[in-house]
Amino acid sequence: MRLTAAALALTLTLSGCALFPMEDEALQPPLIKPTEEELNIVEAAKGNIQTFLKGTANFVSSSTETLSFKESGGRLKAVGVAVGQEVKAGELLVELETGDLELQLRLQKLNVEKVRIQYSQARASGAGETDLRLREIDMERELLLLESMEKRLESSRLYATISGIVTFVETLNTGDVINAHQSIISIADPSKMQLIYVAANTKELFPVESGMPAKLRYKGKDYAGTVLQTPSNAPMTADENKAERNSVTIIVGMEDQPADVQIGHSAELTIELQNRQDVIVLPRSAIRSYMGRSYVQIAEDERRKEIDVELGLTTATEVEIIRGLVEGQQVILNN
Repeated sequence: MRLTAAALALTLTLSGCALFPMEDEALQPPLIKPTEEELNIVEAAKGNIQTFLKGTANFVSSSTETLSFKESGGRLKAVGVAVGQEVKAGELLVELETGDLELQLRLQKLNVEKVRIQYSQARASGAGETDLRLREIDMERELLLLESMEKRLESSRLYATISGIVTFVETLNTGDVINAHQSIISIADPSKMQLIYVAANTKELFPVESGMPAKLRYKGKDYAGTVLQTPSNAPMTADENKAERNSVTIIVGMEDQPADVQIGHSAELTIELQNRQDVIVLPRSAIRSYMGRSYVQIAEDERRKEIDVELGLTTATEVEIIRGLVEGQQVILNN
């Protein structure tokens, strides 16, 4: 009986344990191998690098005249030309109001003619020395007055100093006041053409020198050219606006210039500035900068290492390394 009870108790004990859920065994996290960093590497190698000045140059006349009234101004009477019009040297272009000066001038010419006749008659009639001298004085006085009137009339008019095309006319209305030395009209001689290139800033033109060869492309054809003027050899001027313009402008002459070139036409300009051969050249994306410091990262024994470098010629895609690297070093691109 006791044996049976013990067996029953053991059975209940075992069955009671089965009523509780079994605890899962704790799983260990999987071992994940770190992903190796993929580096975009370029080898420091020697090569050639060139810098160029490229842009669009415009044709202008090398012979241009700007007209203004030199002695004094006045009120505008008429402007007889417009931009784009062809004019001949000596052609009347602008007039100022002169009142009845032209009438006075005609009357004065009659006075001169009158005193000349009187002098001739006095001389022919055998007049005395004193009487002849008085006649001479009258004639000289009238001639001086005539000369003065003619100068006044001449100074109120502007004439074309050269034959060419009008490229500028100041916007003026009849009766407007014009000051002395105020630019009124510009004339350009289309038979004397050259190219000008205007840079964004003076620094862009630092390497350009007078006499440098230039390549020009006009209407699909290639032409040779030569740099004629740079900011360094531009004429000195007291005009601040002109001096500022000269500081960002170069002038280029074209060889075998075609006959159909016109003022305002343009040509593609290329000037080789500097050419370095057998130097270490890297993509610009390899250069890193911080606080004025230029450096690269190289891969060395599975580590990154920073090296300061000195830069030389720089183009849109490449840069010359003057100091800091040697051939064969593995440079990490800064992507």
